[in-house]
Amino acid sequence: MNGHLRERPLAELIREINAAKLSGALRLARERVQAVVYAEAGEIVFARSNLRVHRLAVCLHRWGVLAEEKLSAHVTEFMSDAEASASLVAAGALTKDALAKLHARQAADVLRPLLLWTDGTWSFDPRARLVEEVRCKLDARQLLLEAARQLPAEYVAARLDADAEIISPVNAPPAQVQLQPLEGFVLSRVETPLALGELLAVSGLPEAEARQSIYALALGGLIARAGWTNALASSAPAHSGAADPAAAAVATKTDAPGVAERVEAEPVAAKSDAPPDPRAEVDALFALVTDTDNYRILGVGRDAASSEIKRAYYALAKRFHPDRFARDADATLRPQIEAAFVKITQAYETLHDARARSAYDLKLGTQVGAPASSQSSGRADSAATNSHLSREQRAAESFAQGVAALKQNNLSSAVTLLGEAARLAPQQARYQAFYGSALARDVRTRHQAEAALQTAIKLDGRDPAYRVMLAELLRALGQTLRAERELERALALDPNHDAARRQLNQLRKTKSK
Repeated sequence: MNGHLRERPLAELIREINAAKLSGALRLARERVQAVVYAEAGEIVFARSNLRVHRLAVCLHRWGVLAEEKLSAHVTEFMSDAEASASLVAAGALTKDALAKLHARQAADVLRPLLLWTDGTWSFDPRARLVEEVRCKLDARQLLLEAARQLPAEYVAARLDADAEIISPVNAPPAQVQLQPLEGFVLSRVETPLALGELLAVSGLPEAEARQSIYALALGGLIARAGWTNALASSAPAHSGAADPAAAAVATKTDAPGVAERVEAEPVAAKSDAPPDPRAEVDALFALVTDTDNYRILGVGRDAASSEIKRAYYALAKRFHPDRFARDADATLRPQIEAAFVKITQAYETLHDARARSAYDLKLGTQVGAPASSQSSGRADSAATNSHLSREQRAAESFAQGVAALKQNNLSSAVTLLGEAARLAPQQARYQAFYGSALARDVRTRHQAEAALQTAIKLDGRDPAYRVMLAELLRALGQTLRAERELERALALDPNHDAARRQLNQLRKTKSK
């Protein structure tokens, strides 16, 4: 069996080997680089390449595991990995356990660049076996996750391009896998089988980021794809079909039995001959999220079952997801739409989680199943107070998530989350300032950014950082005189403010040229 990596990347081949419990040697070649990955019963036990940098002696020297004189005393450059290993153990320089860990590190160093190849060839020989005693335990799932995060977005999109494909939860997801925040968020949305396009919609994330997270989760065995195809079918042992949780998704492109019926059970919006008016839909979205009651936002009753809450959210996501308004919304309206949709998502997150829902019901004073008298007693005052507290907490949560997204250069999510924080708590100067700073990074929203930064300065004129943020924006807009004045005001507030001093010096040097 052989093929091209542009059609079947190494990560997918390793996933298939693991799911089908295959043994053998997977050989890769690209230009002058050759490598081989050894598998036994589905586990990757070693990997090597013809590059000198991947030889054990060179790796030990690079890692600084042993003192140079001890290493050179027992290992020569011309020794094979097996010979070097035997020499070090015989001399007592390394124990077998320590050496096994170093072999795992060596194999991981070989695999990491190979997993990012999008061209080259592969071949698989199920009869080949690793002869030397260099076997090791590799955390292949974590390597696959890391690779999926680094592959080009357009390549990932091509590997995950069928929006009708069914994505399902797995019965026994692997433990101790380190997920990134976005991956954990997407994973929380896969509670029942659903179409890829639907998962993209309900994630609320930019499409490229959502696809990358879904692809990573599927490679790591945390969710099952119905669209995986089997390149090594004739190598699979007859008993290997159901041993792995992801195996059901390996062999065929067709949906798993019963999935189509479950998906069709979800409510489908009634079709009309004329498409809905985008402006009217935006108005309906804004009107919906003016409500402070999560039940009313989703349009469900206080005693709604979890499945009913989920169906309601999916219906709203299909109708109001920001991507639906991409063509009709201008740069000013788009962040408002995104912030409004975040409120729908937050309502769903609160009500679909049993603990969060119970706490929310208690705050409202309307916990499901409580006597009518306890629900009505003091409702007006209690509901108003708790609504205010909930609003502050949601604002703080959105702000923290927005700042984290900003640090990761995830601008779209940052603008959405920080805009939500500024809307929920309009008197918080730092929320307005960071929202303005995020808007300033996009040329299309820079003029809108100035309004948010000016609001922050009005709310707290004693913080020089807000004036520095405004000066950065004004410089980007070409308004150098105004930028200079803002920096001078920042230094009047704090003469030792490094960023203000640095920017002012740069401006004055530019003027003097």
